[in-house]
Amino acid sequence: MATWSSESVPRALLPVLIHEMNNGTQLLVGFRSLLDIPGGEALFAQKAGELAEGSQKLEDLGFALAVLSTSSGANMLMARRERRGIQILWDLATRTLERSGEHGVHTQGSPPELMPSALTGWEVPWAAAALLLLASDAMGIDAWRWRWSGARLVGRAGVPVQLDEAALASIQERVPGSLIHIDGDSLTWDLAAEWVEA
Repeated sequence: MATWSSESVPRALLPVLIHEMNNGTQLLVGFRSLLDIPGGEALFAQKAGELAEGSQKLEDLGFALAVLSTSSGANMLMARRERRGIQILWDLATRTLERSGEHGVHTQGSPPELMPSALTGWEVPWAAAALLLLASDAMGIDAWRWRWSGARLVGRAGVPVQLDEAALASIQERVPGSLIHIDGDSLTWDLAAEWVEA
């Protein structure tokens, strides 16, 4: 990424999100075309599991698009809330970084599920993706070892963490009630306890 700003997140994630939405749409068109061939109904029924997986993937991508749009000022999320919101945006940021082919993102554990009352629904998933993108851009993807444990994310770089303080402050201001902290070779993000499922 160039100079980091709040728009760095959509700029980084949108190409992968659009590519994956296109793939999902092509899958749906393929399923639709099955119904036009003789015996297609039976084949369509056999592929119901794949259709369900593809539909869930498109639903997740729709949520991610709504988060990115809302973070940029267009309230596309509206009243929608997604308990798996952090996981959806973390996974999209991971696929975006791994698309470069440089290295894989090393993550242990899973993000917590969000309560519907977590801010206005988009900020916490957005901040998770923003932290991953910012840290990876500043110090390299392979430098980091990430661990989700309950309402805490810890990233260890193995060397003293050096991240743009203004960028971190920009992320922090979108998630008031949480705490982003750098100490030596680690970055810790403690989410507000009331945001996550117990």
